[in-house]
Amino acid sequence: MRRPARTRLVAAPLVAAGLLAALLTACAPAQPAEDDSALSAWADEVIAAGGGSDGMAGTMSEDASTEGIRQDFAAPTALTSVELRCRGTDRAAFTLRYTGTDGAVTQITQDIVCADGAYRTPIAVPTAVGELAAIAANATSPDGQGYWVAIPQR
Repeated sequence: MRRPARTRLVAAPLVAAGLLAALLTACAPAQPAEDDSALSAWADEVIAAGGGSDGMAGTMSEDASTEGIRQDFAAPTALTSVELRCRGTDRAAFTLRYTGTDGAVTQITQDIVCADGAYRTPIAVPTAVGELAAIAANATSPDGQGYWVAIPQR
């Protein structure tokens, strides 16, 4: 009958070792974030692949109150969608502001999964917006980390 007692005594140190390993892993420092120059280079590549001059890019923040980056069009422009990408964080909340030729502003927000910039997430421009005089984009992330790209599509 002493065998079960030994089994429990052997199992107890193994459980304690497992708990210690889990605790040490939880306390380990996070992986270093990708540096800004690598994120900026990624954004430049994405914009160039998406058509070049019409793309907008920026760093994530935790505050959505700023307008972000605004692009004014020289002539009234009809857009079909805006392709969104992000990198350096898990999720991002994009804010897109469409300014019509009559000055009316339509704002939408869209949460996306970043997947290290692998996914292109096209967001349809509301048809009621019509032709645009400008578009502005901004993105936030829960940790304020990462980089975003928004590419208007005609």
